Amino acid sequence: MKKIAITSGDPAGIGPEIVAKACRFYHFQSNLIYIIYGKLIPFKDGNTIKVIKNADEAQDTKLLYWLKIDNEEIKPGQPGKNSGKIALQILQKCAEDLNNKKIHAVVTCPVSKHEIRKSAPDFIGHTEFFARSSNSANVIMSFWGPFFNLALLTTHLPVCEVSEVITRTNLIRKLKLIYKSAEKLLKNPEIAMLALNPHAGEKGAFGSEDELIASVLQELEKTNIHIAGPFPSDTFFSSRATEYDLVISAYHDQGLIPFKMISSENGVNVTLGLPYVRTSVDHGTAFDIAGLNIASEQSLIKAIEMAEKLILPKVEIQAGTYSLFAKYYDQYMGHVEYENWAKFLLQQYNKKNRKNPRNILELACGTANISSLLVKSKLKVDASDISPEMLKIAAQKPFAPKLYCKDMLSPIKKESYDLVILLFDSINYLTKKAQISRLFSNVAQGLRDHGLFIFDISTINNCKENFDGFINLEDNKSQYLIHQSELNYDDMIQTTYLTFFEMNGFLYKRGDEIHKQKIYKTKEIVASIKKSPLKLKGIFAIDNTENLINQDTDYLDRDIPRLFFVLEKDAVQ
Repeated sequence: MKKIAITSGDPAGIGPEIVAKACRFYHFQSNLIYIIYGKLIPFKDGNTIKVIKNADEAQDTKLLYWLKIDNEEIKPGQPGKNSGKIALQILQKCAEDLNNKKIHAVVTCPVSKHEIRKSAPDFIGHTEFFARSSNSANVIMSFWGPFFNLALLTTHLPVCEVSEVITRTNLIRKLKLIYKSAEKLLKNPEIAMLALNPHAGEKGAFGSEDELIASVLQELEKTNIHIAGPFPSDTFFSSRATEYDLVISAYHDQGLIPFKMISSENGVNVTLGLPYVRTSVDHGTAFDIAGLNIASEQSLIKAIEMAEKLILPKVEIQAGTYSLFAKYYDQYMGHVEYENWAKFLLQQYNKKNRKNPRNILELACGTANISSLLVKSKLKVDASDISPEMLKIAAQKPFAPKLYCKDMLSPIKKESYDLVILLFDSINYLTKKAQISRLFSNVAQGLRDHGLFIFDISTINNCKENFDGFINLEDNKSQYLIHQSELNYDDMIQTTYLTFFEMNGFLYKRGDEIHKQKIYKTKEIVASIKKSPLKLKGIFAIDNTENLINQDTDYLDRDIPRLFFVLEKDAVQ
């Protein structure tokens, strides 16, 4: 079983915060084990964390492991020699485990070179540290992002020394490594090399380095290493960057200025040429905001995903449903009268049991608007959702429940809840009847005797009136959302297409989500309930207290947009 290390970086920086945020609801790959090295302030909910003293102890893929390396006297935002020492100790322990093959990849959070150098004057940076500790003489710093990918011919060198290392030997050695590494990540990569000098040297008018680069590229072409260039960098990024899979810059800032301008927190640093995988965030320690709980974990998440791709080449990291849409969700659902929904749920439970439920579970809780109201009413609530992005928004609510990243079909602990709820037509996302049967069985297991399961469905009425053939554009200057829906009447699958355009620096970044829901007839749901361990006690509309259980099901499908089903465990009919 392969293992990925995540280092928390300088304990006085934002590293411990973004590690906790990233790992709280992260969907870890089921065939990998993850170990945090360093400092961590874990949340009380989310993924389960186990403290260990040795990487060999990490064996269960259902757990997240933490190897503590910390000095509790170090405070966020107050770096110094001691924080630099701890940051270096974390790297040294991680490098030891990597070299001994106890772990197989590392994802690093930022350190302060200045603080580490107070106790280790020869420290230059992560890239050089791992190169030296693994005896790797030839490594490349590369960056991968949504708009273009970048490899650096030179790393942390003063600009005045760059031309000195651009020799024929170094060029051949490094360009071969870049090309061979790119082939492992990309199929038939198209690669471009930037010139060192203005206008690619103008045939020697501004230096001879670019003539040397051009001759080396011609020589490599004869060995089937295809790299175009050298291109003048002042015009390349505005006109040609998107034509290539990878761009090689001659020195650090030449490529990283445009990369960080447009890739923002979506960029990932990857070290090429090491005997193991190493990825990293593309930002610094941010001591000025450490401890304020405002640091973004997005770059770290991208770095973890990249490490997963590199260590398991067949793994596919895809944006899930309600990932991009999460930030729009509460605004889009602003018309919902959540207080009435919460009131309806408690009235149904009180009517059956003459008291409030002790423990409540909300499946597919989204941003936890209902759960938060129940917590506000001093009820004990657990809530789960498949979308980490929705859960992160839920966690910011003033009365947030305990939150867990699980899908609605995950097993539920036996006899743990008095009330289980599944709302906002989430059950319609289960497009197979076998999934609904499994859901009912899971809920029955998780309910105590006489506990209730309340869920709602979107009916054919709602689909026809509000979704089928629907097109809408939401425009708020820096963000655009295009919403389109249609119903396939052959299989009764409603498909919703969401397209997002978000301003990112000077550009708009596009993202897409597709939502598929099965529009069930009421009689199909009733038939599934009859086969389950649960008993149907009522069918309701939110604005009507009448129990519609004896109404004609065709009428319910045709005239009522949303139906609520109330099921009971071990009920007496």
